[in-house]
Amino acid sequence: MRKTFEMVQIAVIGALTGAFIGGIVLQGGMDGALWGGSALAAILAALVWPLLDRPTALMRAKYGAAAFLPGMLVGGSQWLSIGVVGAAVGGAASSVLAAFFVSRLIMRHEEQGRYIRTRFHYVWLFSGGSLATFFALNALFVAERAAPWQTWARSIPMAVQSSIVLAFVLLGYMICIGWKKRKTETWRQARSAARRAGGALLVGGLLLIAAASMFHYDFLSVHDAARFVGPLLSYALGWILPCAVGFLFAANRHRPVLGSVLVMIGAIFVLIVGISVFPMLLLPGSGLMWAGLVTGLVMIVLAILSMIKPQSHVTIGSFLILASILSFVGAAGGLIIGGSSGF
Repeated sequence: MRKTFEMVQIAVIGALTGAFIGGIVLQGGMDGALWGGSALAAILAALVWPLLDRPTALMRAKYGAAAFLPGMLVGGSQWLSIGVVGAAVGGAASSVLAAFFVSRLIMRHEEQGRYIRTRFHYVWLFSGGSLATFFALNALFVAERAAPWQTWARSIPMAVQSSIVLAFVLLGYMICIGWKKRKTETWRQARSAARRAGGALLVGGLLLIAAASMFHYDFLSVHDAARFVGPLLSYALGWILPCAVGFLFAANRHRPVLGSVLVMIGAIFVLIVGISVFPMLLLPGSGLMWAGLVTGLVMIVLAILSMIKPQSHVTIGSFLILASILSFVGAAGGLIIGGSSGF
Protein backbone atom coordinates (compact mmCIF):
# COMPACT_ATOMS: atom_id res chain seq x y z
CA MET A 1 0.00 0.00 0.00
CA ARG A 2 2.81 2.40 0.87
CA LYS A 3 4.60 1.69 -2.40
CA THR A 4 1.42 2.29 -4.37
CA PHE A 5 0.76 5.58 -2.57
CA GLU A 6 4.33 6.81 -3.17
CA MET A 7 4.10 5.89 -6.84
CA VAL A 8 0.73 7.61 -7.30
CA GLN A 9 1.86 10.78 -5.55
CA ILE A 10 5.05 11.18 -7.57
CA ALA A 11 3.22 10.20 -10.77
CA VAL A 12 0.65 12.96 -10.27
CA ILE A 13 3.42 15.54 -9.82
CA GLY A 14 5.23 14.21 -12.88
CA ALA A 15 2.09 14.17 -15.01
CA LEU A 16 1.22 17.80 -14.26
CA THR A 17 4.81 19.00 -14.65
CA GLY A 18 5.27 17.07 -17.90
CA ALA A 19 1.99 18.40 -19.26
CA PHE A 20 3.15 21.95 -18.57
CA ILE A 21 6.52 21.32 -20.25
CA GLY A 22 5.08 19.58 -23.30
CA GLY A 23 2.04 21.78 -23.80
CA ILE A 24 3.27 25.27 -22.83
CA VAL A 25 7.06 25.42 -22.63
CA LEU A 26 7.60 23.39 -25.83
CA GLN A 27 4.36 24.74 -27.36
CA GLY A 28 3.08 21.29 -28.20
CA GLY A 29 -0.56 22.03 -27.46
CA MET A 30 -2.86 19.31 -26.20
CA ASP A 31 -0.87 16.49 -27.82
CA GLY A 32 2.36 17.78 -26.31
CA ALA A 33 0.75 18.04 -22.89
CA LEU A 34 -0.51 14.44 -23.07
CA TRP A 35 2.81 13.04 -24.25
CA GLY A 36 4.84 15.14 -21.83
CA GLY A 37 2.65 14.30 -18.86
CA SER A 38 2.62 10.58 -19.61
CA ALA A 39 6.38 10.41 -20.22
CA LEU A 40 7.44 12.34 -17.10
CA ALA A 41 4.95 10.48 -14.89
CA ALA A 42 6.35 7.15 -16.07
CA ILE A 43 9.96 8.31 -15.63
CA LEU A 44 9.44 9.58 -12.08
CA ALA A 45 7.46 6.50 -11.07
CA ALA A 46 10.27 4.30 -12.39
CA LEU A 47 12.85 6.32 -10.45
CA VAL A 48 10.89 6.04 -7.21
CA TRP A 49 10.68 2.26 -7.28
CA PRO A 50 14.38 1.52 -6.48
CA LEU A 51 14.35 4.29 -3.83
CA LEU A 52 11.52 2.83 -1.73
CA ASP A 53 14.04 1.22 0.63
CA ARG A 54 16.10 4.42 0.88
CA PRO A 55 13.82 6.92 2.67
CA THR A 56 16.23 9.87 2.64
CA ALA A 57 16.92 9.61 -1.09
CA LEU A 58 13.22 9.10 -1.77
CA MET A 59 12.31 12.16 0.27
CA ARG A 60 14.82 14.31 -1.62
CA ALA A 61 13.53 13.02 -4.94
CA LYS A 62 9.96 13.96 -4.04
CA TYR A 63 10.93 17.42 -2.83
CA GLY A 64 12.94 17.95 -6.00
CA ALA A 65 10.04 16.86 -8.20
CA ALA A 66 7.59 19.09 -6.32
CA ALA A 67 9.84 22.15 -6.70
CA PHE A 68 10.69 21.81 -10.39
CA LEU A 69 7.61 23.55 -11.82
CA PRO A 70 7.76 26.65 -9.51
CA GLY A 71 11.40 27.07 -10.50
CA MET A 72 10.49 26.81 -14.18
CA LEU A 73 7.82 29.48 -13.76
CA VAL A 74 10.38 31.85 -12.24
CA GLY A 75 13.18 31.06 -14.70
CA GLY A 76 10.95 31.41 -17.74
CA SER A 77 8.97 34.41 -16.49
CA GLN A 78 8.59 37.70 -18.33
CA TRP A 79 10.67 39.31 -15.58
CA LEU A 80 13.81 37.55 -16.81
CA SER A 81 12.88 37.12 -20.49
CA ILE A 82 15.28 34.23 -21.20
CA GLY A 83 12.69 31.71 -22.38
CA VAL A 84 13.12 27.95 -22.38
CA VAL A 85 16.73 28.07 -21.19
CA GLY A 86 15.73 30.14 -18.17
CA ALA A 87 12.87 27.75 -17.40
CA ALA A 88 15.19 24.73 -17.52
CA VAL A 89 17.86 26.37 -15.35
CA GLY A 90 15.27 27.68 -12.89
CA GLY A 91 13.61 24.29 -12.56
CA ALA A 92 16.90 22.47 -11.99
CA ALA A 93 18.11 25.03 -9.43
CA SER A 94 14.78 24.89 -7.60
CA SER A 95 14.87 21.09 -7.44
CA VAL A 96 18.39 21.05 -5.99
CA LEU A 97 17.48 23.74 -3.43
CA ALA A 98 14.36 21.85 -2.34
CA ALA A 99 16.04 18.45 -2.20
CA PHE A 100 19.01 19.46 -0.07
CA PHE A 101 17.88 22.54 1.88
CA VAL A 102 14.09 22.82 2.18
CA SER A 103 13.69 19.12 2.97
CA ARG A 104 16.21 19.36 5.80
CA LEU A 105 14.58 22.53 7.14
CA ILE A 106 11.08 21.03 7.20
CA MET A 107 12.36 17.81 8.77
CA ARG A 108 14.07 19.78 11.55
CA HIS A 109 10.90 21.71 12.36
CA GLU A 110 8.86 18.50 12.23
CA GLU A 111 11.17 16.83 14.77
CA GLN A 112 10.75 19.85 17.06
CA GLY A 113 6.97 19.61 16.83
CA ARG A 114 6.56 22.88 14.93
CA TYR A 115 5.46 21.38 11.62
CA ILE A 116 2.94 18.73 10.61
CA ARG A 117 3.12 16.95 7.27
CA THR A 118 -0.18 15.83 5.80
CA ARG A 119 -0.60 12.61 3.85
CA PHE A 120 -0.54 14.53 0.56
CA HIS A 121 2.33 16.76 1.66
CA TYR A 122 4.30 16.67 -1.61
CA VAL A 123 1.30 17.08 -3.91
CA TRP A 124 0.20 20.03 -1.78
CA LEU A 125 3.65 21.65 -1.93
CA PHE A 126 3.70 21.16 -5.69
CA SER A 127 0.19 22.49 -6.41
CA GLY A 128 0.19 25.24 -3.77
CA GLY A 129 3.72 26.34 -4.62
CA SER A 130 3.08 26.40 -8.37
CA LEU A 131 -0.16 28.38 -8.06
CA ALA A 132 1.28 30.83 -5.51
CA THR A 133 4.37 31.41 -7.65
CA PHE A 134 2.33 31.89 -10.82
CA PHE A 135 -0.09 34.40 -9.31
CA ALA A 136 2.68 36.27 -7.47
CA LEU A 137 4.74 36.61 -10.66
CA ASN A 138 1.84 38.06 -12.61
CA ALA A 139 0.52 40.24 -9.79
CA LEU A 140 3.93 41.80 -9.11
CA PHE A 141 4.60 42.25 -12.82
CA VAL A 142 1.30 44.12 -13.28
CA ALA A 143 1.78 46.15 -10.09
CA GLU A 144 5.28 47.26 -11.14
CA ARG A 145 3.91 48.69 -14.37
CA ALA A 146 0.60 50.01 -13.07
CA ALA A 147 2.00 52.94 -11.08
CA PRO A 148 4.82 55.51 -11.45
CA TRP A 149 6.88 54.11 -8.57
CA GLN A 150 10.05 55.97 -9.55
CA THR A 151 8.23 59.31 -9.61
CA TRP A 152 6.68 58.64 -6.22
CA ALA A 153 10.04 57.59 -4.78
CA ARG A 154 11.53 60.92 -5.88
CA SER A 155 8.62 63.10 -4.79
CA ILE A 156 7.99 61.72 -1.28
CA PRO A 157 10.48 63.13 1.26
CA MET A 158 12.90 60.61 2.72
CA ALA A 159 11.80 61.53 6.25
CA VAL A 160 8.25 60.45 5.41
CA GLN A 161 9.39 57.21 3.75
CA SER A 162 11.65 56.36 6.72
CA SER A 163 8.84 57.08 9.19
CA ILE A 164 6.45 54.76 7.34
CA VAL A 165 8.99 51.92 7.29
CA LEU A 166 9.83 52.33 10.98
CA ALA A 167 6.12 52.42 11.84
CA PHE A 168 5.64 49.06 10.13
CA VAL A 169 8.72 47.69 11.93
CA LEU A 170 7.26 48.79 15.27
CA LEU A 171 3.88 47.27 14.38
CA GLY A 172 5.55 43.97 13.46
CA TYR A 173 7.50 43.98 16.72
CA MET A 174 4.30 44.53 18.73
CA ILE A 175 2.64 41.63 16.89
CA CYS A 176 5.63 39.41 17.72
CA ILE A 177 5.39 40.37 21.40
CA GLY A 178 1.69 39.57 21.43
CA TRP A 179 2.37 36.20 19.80
CA LYS A 180 5.09 35.32 22.32
CA LYS A 181 2.81 36.34 25.20
CA ARG A 182 0.71 33.23 24.54
CA LYS A 183 3.52 31.07 25.94
CA THR A 184 4.91 33.39 28.64
CA GLU A 185 3.52 34.64 31.94
CA THR A 186 4.63 38.30 31.83
CA TRP A 187 5.04 40.94 29.16
CA ARG A 188 8.70 41.31 30.09
CA GLN A 189 9.30 37.67 29.22
CA ALA A 190 7.39 38.15 25.97
CA ARG A 191 9.56 41.14 25.03
CA SER A 192 12.68 39.14 25.81
CA ALA A 193 11.45 36.21 23.69
CA ALA A 194 10.64 38.54 20.78
CA ARG A 195 14.02 40.28 20.87
CA ARG A 196 15.51 38.24 18.03
CA ALA A 197 12.47 38.78 15.81
CA GLY A 198 12.57 42.49 16.62
CA GLY A 199 16.23 42.66 15.62
CA ALA A 200 15.46 40.94 12.31
CA LEU A 201 12.60 43.37 11.65
CA LEU A 202 14.86 46.34 12.42
CA VAL A 203 17.56 45.10 10.04
CA GLY A 204 14.96 44.57 7.33
CA GLY A 205 13.56 48.06 7.92
CA LEU A 206 17.01 49.64 7.66
CA LEU A 207 17.61 47.78 4.38
CA LEU A 208 14.29 49.08 3.04
CA ILE A 209 15.22 52.63 4.05
CA ALA A 210 18.57 52.24 2.30
CA ALA A 211 16.84 50.98 -0.85
CA ALA A 212 14.30 53.82 -0.69
CA SER A 213 17.10 56.38 -0.43
CA MET A 214 18.76 54.89 -3.52
CA PHE A 215 15.48 55.21 -5.44
CA HIS A 216 14.90 58.72 -4.08
CA TYR A 217 18.30 60.02 -5.16
CA ASP A 218 18.30 58.12 -8.51
CA PHE A 219 21.15 55.78 -7.66
CA LEU A 220 18.92 52.83 -8.61
CA SER A 221 15.87 52.41 -10.85
CA VAL A 222 12.72 50.82 -9.46
CA HIS A 223 12.33 48.87 -12.70
CA ASP A 224 15.84 47.40 -12.50
CA ALA A 225 15.34 46.46 -8.84
CA ALA A 226 11.96 44.88 -9.62
CA ARG A 227 13.54 42.60 -12.25
CA PHE A 228 15.64 41.11 -9.46
CA VAL A 229 13.27 41.30 -6.50
CA GLY A 230 10.10 40.22 -8.35
CA PRO A 231 11.20 36.66 -9.24
CA LEU A 232 12.86 36.09 -5.86
CA LEU A 233 9.83 37.31 -3.92
CA SER A 234 7.46 35.24 -6.08
CA TYR A 235 9.54 32.11 -5.53
CA ALA A 236 9.71 32.78 -1.78
CA LEU A 237 5.92 33.14 -1.62
CA GLY A 238 5.63 29.89 -3.57
CA TRP A 239 7.28 28.13 -0.60
CA ILE A 240 5.99 30.23 2.29
CA LEU A 241 2.28 29.99 1.55
CA PRO A 242 1.94 26.18 1.18
CA CYS A 243 4.41 25.51 4.01
CA ALA A 244 2.47 27.86 6.27
CA VAL A 245 -0.29 25.24 6.43
CA GLY A 246 2.01 22.75 8.17
CA PHE A 247 3.11 25.36 10.73
CA LEU A 248 -0.52 26.41 11.24
CA PHE A 249 -1.59 22.84 11.96
CA ALA A 250 1.28 22.36 14.41
CA ALA A 251 0.49 25.58 16.27
CA ASN A 252 -3.21 24.66 16.53
CA ARG A 253 -3.21 20.93 17.11
CA HIS A 254 -6.44 21.00 19.10
CA ARG A 255 -8.29 23.51 16.92
CA PRO A 256 -10.45 22.75 13.84
CA VAL A 257 -8.11 24.67 11.54
CA LEU A 258 -8.71 22.68 8.34
CA GLY A 259 -12.48 22.84 8.68
CA SER A 260 -12.40 26.56 9.39
CA VAL A 261 -10.17 27.25 6.39
CA LEU A 262 -12.48 25.25 4.11
CA VAL A 263 -15.48 27.16 5.44
CA MET A 264 -13.73 30.48 4.79
CA ILE A 265 -12.96 29.44 1.22
CA GLY A 266 -16.59 28.44 0.75
CA ALA A 267 -17.76 31.72 2.28
CA ILE A 268 -15.67 33.63 -0.26
CA PHE A 269 -17.53 31.89 -3.10
CA VAL A 270 -20.84 32.70 -1.42
CA LEU A 271 -19.83 36.36 -1.07
CA ILE A 272 -18.71 36.52 -4.70
CA VAL A 273 -22.13 35.36 -5.85
CA GLY A 274 -23.81 37.71 -3.38
CA ILE A 275 -21.79 40.68 -4.61
CA SER A 276 -22.38 39.79 -8.27
CA VAL A 277 -26.16 40.17 -7.82
CA PHE A 278 -25.82 43.34 -5.74
CA PRO A 279 -27.18 45.66 -8.50
CA MET A 280 -30.47 43.73 -8.42
CA LEU A 281 -30.95 44.00 -4.66
CA LEU A 282 -33.06 47.15 -4.90
CA LEU A 283 -35.50 45.67 -7.38
CA PRO A 284 -38.98 44.55 -6.17
CA GLY A 285 -39.05 40.98 -4.93
CA SER A 286 -35.28 40.74 -4.48
CA GLY A 287 -35.30 40.24 -0.73
CA LEU A 288 -33.83 36.72 -0.87
CA MET A 289 -30.81 38.00 -2.78
CA TRP A 290 -29.49 39.52 0.43
CA ALA A 291 -28.96 35.95 1.65
CA GLY A 292 -25.67 35.68 -0.25
CA LEU A 293 -24.04 38.63 1.48
CA VAL A 294 -25.46 37.89 4.91
CA THR A 295 -24.79 34.15 4.81
CA GLY A 296 -21.22 34.61 3.54
CA LEU A 297 -20.38 37.01 6.36
CA VAL A 298 -22.00 34.73 8.95
CA MET A 299 -19.96 31.76 7.70
CA ILE A 300 -16.71 33.72 8.02
CA VAL A 301 -17.57 34.85 11.55
CA LEU A 302 -18.50 31.30 12.62
CA ALA A 303 -15.30 29.89 11.09
CA ILE A 304 -13.21 32.35 13.09
CA LEU A 305 -15.20 31.59 16.26
CA SER A 306 -14.58 27.86 15.83
CA MET A 307 -10.82 28.47 16.00
CA ILE A 308 -11.06 30.94 18.88
CA LYS A 309 -13.44 28.71 20.89
CA PRO A 310 -12.60 25.11 19.89
CA GLN A 311 -14.46 23.76 22.92
CA SER A 312 -17.70 24.95 21.29
CA HIS A 313 -16.98 23.39 17.91
CA VAL A 314 -20.06 21.14 17.98
CA THR A 315 -22.48 24.04 18.47
CA ILE A 316 -20.68 26.31 16.05
CA GLY A 317 -20.45 23.50 13.50
CA SER A 318 -24.21 23.01 13.67
CA PHE A 319 -24.78 26.68 12.91
CA LEU A 320 -22.23 26.45 10.07
CA ILE A 321 -24.15 23.59 8.47
CA LEU A 322 -27.36 25.63 8.75
CA ALA A 323 -25.66 28.66 7.20
CA SER A 324 -24.29 26.49 4.38
CA ILE A 325 -27.79 25.24 3.62
CA LEU A 326 -29.15 28.79 3.63
CA SER A 327 -26.40 29.85 1.21
CA PHE A 328 -28.27 27.97 -1.52
CA VAL A 329 -31.06 30.53 -1.11
CA GLY A 330 -30.19 33.68 -3.02
CA ALA A 331 -26.54 32.73 -3.63
CA ALA A 332 -26.79 29.32 -5.32
CA GLY A 333 -24.59 27.90 -2.59
CA GLY A 334 -21.66 29.95 -3.83
CA LEU A 335 -21.67 28.12 -7.18
CA ILE A 336 -22.34 24.96 -5.11
CA ILE A 337 -18.65 25.00 -4.06
CA GLY A 338 -19.27 27.43 -1.19
CA GLY A 339 -22.19 25.57 0.31
CA SER A 340 -20.51 22.19 -0.09
CA SER A 341 -17.32 23.43 1.64
CA GLY A 342 -19.40 24.52 4.62
CA PHE A 343 -20.49 20.96 5.27
